[in-house]
Amino acid sequence: MTRKRRFGWFLSLAVLLISPLAVSGQQAELNQIGTSMANFLKIGVGARASAMGDAYVALADDISTLYWNPGGLSTLENNQMMFQAAQWLVDTQLNFFGFSYRLGMLGVFGVSVYSFSSGEMLETTIEYPEGKGRTFSASNLAAALTYSRQLTDRFFTGITLKYITEQLDRETAQTVAIDVGSVFVTNFLNDLRIGFALSNLGGTLKLDGSGLNEQFLTDLGVMHYARLATDPWDIPLLFRFGVATDVVRNNILRITSSTEVMDSRDYYDRIGTGVELAIKEMVFLRGGYKFRYDEVNSTLGAGLRFTTQSGMGLHIDYAYVDYGIFDITQKFSIIFMFK
Repeated sequence: MTRKRRFGWFLSLAVLLISPLAVSGQQAELNQIGTSMANFLKIGVGARASAMGDAYVALADDISTLYWNPGGLSTLENNQMMFQAAQWLVDTQLNFFGFSYRLGMLGVFGVSVYSFSSGEMLETTIEYPEGKGRTFSASNLAAALTYSRQLTDRFFTGITLKYITEQLDRETAQTVAIDVGSVFVTNFLNDLRIGFALSNLGGTLKLDGSGLNEQFLTDLGVMHYARLATDPWDIPLLFRFGVATDVVRNNILRITSSTEVMDSRDYYDRIGTGVELAIKEMVFLRGGYKFRYDEVNSTLGAGLRFTTQSGMGLHIDYAYVDYGIFDITQKFSIIFMFK
């Protein structure tokens, strides 16, 4: 067995060993509901995945797999580049950029940047519930480097190293984390795909900065200066497991079904399922359903694909998701394929 293959099997074994520990840890820590920082990491990437109910860890066959499952990156036949812009809830903004490049037998490398921005918000306090006339903003960023390798003709695995930062007004926090994942393509049920990924395994975030400096006047009229103390908080550890297969597949029509279970450190497990109808691999209609979510259930979307014989291509995808009292969100993503 070569050194590269030994590394691949070691990585896969690490995923299998770590995942049950992560899940059991999450089940023991349900009292942590709503206590994670950098929660933008829970929001899926890519309009195609969003339109299919976020059931994507097993499908994972385009560059958005940089977010969903690093193991899926080595299933890509071409180099790809992706841009996403999405107006999220209450006027927040989500942006994503990803790039992948295959280096022959060495495997596939990818880089990605995922950002969240709240825009300007009015500062309010108990004394000034209508605002003090000052605005502030919140933002997050995750920059990542991914490596993925095909171990056999049906087994793919990968790992991502990411740097995560969060800024709230004049306070910032940063940490590092890793994602690990794999995809196994079976030889039955139209090449049923089985995927699993463990995301955001890493450190904690602790806010620090000049915004924590305070001054107050004592009863004796003496000015005192103090610095507020903050606690470290976990980032959202996510474990995903899913299956995907082509229910119908011929030269004209393809119908793909995908289902995923996602378990989070700070919430109960959730289920997503989605279907994609492809006509001559050029026109796509998609729908999904999300279980155990408070304000969202059904998802819809569509896509177009243009491909040349040389392998160049362009994917344009759109997703429509209704979040009830939070209104609808619309997501657009563009993928370029090249040799």
